[in-house]
Formats: sequence, C-alpha cells, structure tokens
Amino acid sequence: MRRLLVAALALLLAGCAVTQGPADRARSSSLVIGLSSSATTLDPMNTTSVGTDLSVLSSVYSSLVIRQPDLRIGPSAAMSWERVAPTRWRFHLDPRARFADGSPLDADVVVWNIQRLVNKGNGLRMTSNFPDLKGAEKVDASTVDLLTSRPSPNLPDALSMLFLLSPQWTETHDPAAEAMGSGPYEITSYSPGGNIELRARPDYWGPKPAIGNVTFRVTPSQSAQVSGLLSGELDAVAGMDPQDLDRLRADRNIAVQQLDTTRMAFIKLNTLTGPMQDLRVRQAVNYAVDKRAIADSLLKGSVDESPGQLLTKDYTGYTPGLQPYQYDPQRARQLLAEAGYGPGKPLNVQLSLPSGQYVAAELVVQAVAQQLREVDVNVEIRSEPFAVYMQKYLKENAMPDMQYITQAWPTLSADGLYGLFVSSSPYAYWQDKTFTDAVTTARATEDVAGRDALYAVAARQAREQAPVLFLFPQPGIYATAKGLSWQARPDDWVRPADMAWTEGER
Repeated sequence: MRRLLVAALALLLAGCAVTQGPADRARSSSLVIGLSSSATTLDPMNTTSVGTDLSVLSSVYSSLVIRQPDLRIGPSAAMSWERVAPTRWRFHLDPRARFADGSPLDADVVVWNIQRLVNKGNGLRMTSNFPDLKGAEKVDASTVDLLTSRPSPNLPDALSMLFLLSPQWTETHDPAAEAMGSGPYEITSYSPGGNIELRARPDYWGPKPAIGNVTFRVTPSQSAQVSGLLSGELDAVAGMDPQDLDRLRADRNIAVQQLDTTRMAFIKLNTLTGPMQDLRVRQAVNYAVDKRAIADSLLKGSVDESPGQLLTKDYTGYTPGLQPYQYDPQRARQLLAEAGYGPGKPLNVQLSLPSGQYVAAELVVQAVAQQLREVDVNVEIRSEPFAVYMQKYLKENAMPDMQYITQAWPTLSADGLYGLFVSSSPYAYWQDKTFTDAVTTARATEDVAGRDALYAVAARQAREQAPVLFLFPQPGIYATAKGLSWQARPDDWVRPADMAWTEGER
C-alpha cells in the first residue's frame, strides 16, 4: 500500500510539473515566449531576422549601442560616441564589458568584428546592411573609430543590430551552431529547429535581467499560440493574428497590447526573370487586389492600405502625398491584355510564403490569389518553412515570381529600408538605376531637406515601377500573461531583458 501511495504521489507531482502556469513561473523567475520559428543560425552576423533569430541572439551578445523600448538609441558595450569627422565615428567602450569566458570586449574585439563584417568573402547576410562601412581603427584599448566611405549620420542606429563575437572563441568554435557572448543571458539548450533555453549570467557586467530562466518555444501556428496563451503554457507572444483579438481580450488572465508596427507587408515581385519583368504585369497585379477589403475583413481594420510606398510613416525620409493603387480589375485586365495575357492565355505564377512567420500571411495570400484569379492570373501558392524560404531567397537566388514578405529596418530611416531595394542588394530582385542613384546620393547628403527630396524621387519611382504588390503595414498585436510587465514595441524586438514579473505574481 505504501508503494502505491508513493507512486500515486509521484504521478501527481509529475502532472503538476506538466501543468505549470504563469504564476508558478513567476515565482521561479522563469518565462516561456512563443516563437513563430526557431533560430535559423546562432551567428548574429548571418541573419537579419529581428523577430526570431536576433531577438534570441540579442540576449546572448552585446552590440555597441542598443535601441531601447522607447525606440531611442542608448549605450550598450559603448558608453558614448560622437562623430569626430564626416566619415569617422568614435566609440568609447565600457571597461566592464566582458564575454562569458572573462575575456574583455575591447577595441581589438570591435576591430576584428568590423573586419569580419565588411569582408564580402565571408558571405554574411548582415554585410549588405552596412554599405558605407569600410573598417575600424583602434585608438586605445577602450576607444575605437569606425570609418565610412561617405558621411553616414545613421550609423549608430544601424549598429544597434550588429552583435559582437569573441575573436578567440570563434577561432575554435562554429558560431552558427554555438554561442558565447557578452550579453545578459547564456544559451543552455539549443538544437536546430527546436526550442532555445537561456539562463541569466550571474557575472553579467551590465544591468541584471529580472527573469532568470527563459525558454523560446517554437510555436509556428497561430492556433497553437492562442491555445498556449489561453492554457497558460505560454507567457508572451508577439505578432498575433487580428482575428484572435476578441478571444484573447475576453480572457481576464491575458493582457493585449495593440500598436502599429514599423514593418511593411507586401508581395515582392521577381523583376529579373519571368512575367514580372514586364511593368504592365506588375502594375496589373497591383490594380487587381482590393487591399482595403483585405485589411478590413482579415485584419479587422487594424491597418490602412499602403499608399504605394515601401516605408511606414515612422521612418525619416517617408514621402507624404503618394496615392495607393486603386482597386480596378478592369484596368488590370487591360494591362494584362497589352502584355499578351487574358482568358485564352492566362498568366500562371508561383507565390511563396514562409509558414507561420508573418501575421495572417496565409489568409492574406489566399485572398490575393483569389482576386488575381478573377483577372485570369492563376496563382500556385507554396508554403515553406522559414529556413527553406530564406535559403531560396538569399542563398540560391531562386525567388519565385511572387513572394509574401514583410520588411523593416532598425534605424527607422529610409536609407536602411530602401537599401534592400537598390540594385546591388541580394534582397531586391529589382534593378532600377533611377531608384538606386537617388538612394545612394541621399545616403551621402547631409542636408535633411535635400536628402528627403532624393528619397521622394526614390519613393515615386518605386510606386511607378512597382517592384512589389503594395499591401499594408503589419499590425502589431502582443499578448502576455497577466502579471508580466512588457512594453511592446513596434520594431519586432522581443527581448527577455525588457520583461519582468510584477510583485503581485511572485
């Protein structure tokens, strides 16, 4: 009988462990964050995916500067910085900054990281985000200068997403599969495609995070994210589907925040090969889709349609006054007919999207495909894991005719986001001299009015040449367990160091 009681008690305790909820995690200083997909790499220079890869890695590594929850740039490994010449920025490093193995994050480390970044032979994805950065020079152990090929007033903003590796550690380790950084957390468990577990570093040189243990749990489907929040298995999820708003708000154990994001959603068009080389086809698909109706029905009116612009209003360099492509299926049919397509010769295209990566992407793509079919454009939809999608997009240069994507830039300036569309960018799939020349010249223009005038040229050219099917900003809906303090932000970062359980939940 005693053995039976012991066994029953063991089962009961095991069941309690499985059903641990937010209150239990608050008491144990732990947290579970739902992540739409796992990290594709642990190398912070070989990814630009803020909402997944970099949100994890920003907890493990330090950058020179950091964009804070209020979106202002603040100190991280650098205590202060100033531009000492038009093409030279000087950074003063925090002498306390240390990697987890105790080695200093000093000027030599920064120089090595910048050299690694600007060496195009390394094939790092982050390199294209710093087109004007030439190199770095050590001034002394705690002072380093970063050199640019032209004046770059937004360099500190860009550096907020450049995380620094240890040169010595990297010599004997694979940074794509392992991590040893100078950030507030260290990785305790990681497997490709799986969950990632972090533990706060007791020897961290900066402000101690409020939460000791963090799990980034891969929860790719929206339904699983909602179920995880409602059941208490998840404590925080960013990028929720607007269709779940009412259900989440109805649960008093869940807090919901809603705000506009800095991320624009569109369907990128491959203008280098296939039918999208024809401007008439690109404009036709823009006229064929009722963006306002999709935003009202599928996104619950949480966003406005894009005025034919690649930026959201949060960006410096945004051009007011542009008008959206009006829903005009007759005009779409006319343009397609001029390009040689119609009822007797329908246009067949492929459209890809990453599964579970973007808010309401599957529903939006289905709606777009249905409206395109009404003007005799047959759309084959391909849903792929995010890692496969990115592999084809960037490494294999094999983007299909159309691809659903959302893009943003951490500097919140036109030079960064427009840089993804200049002819030399692997993200662009578009080569337009007028656009590229305007952006390139604007980047080196110190006068704000003159710079904005050049960005207006670029904006009007992009609207006219339609390298994308313009849609709308991605809505920002964030859900957390009651008692978890987290100031949601519009720029995709999900950082455990920004979170804390309130005293009432401890």
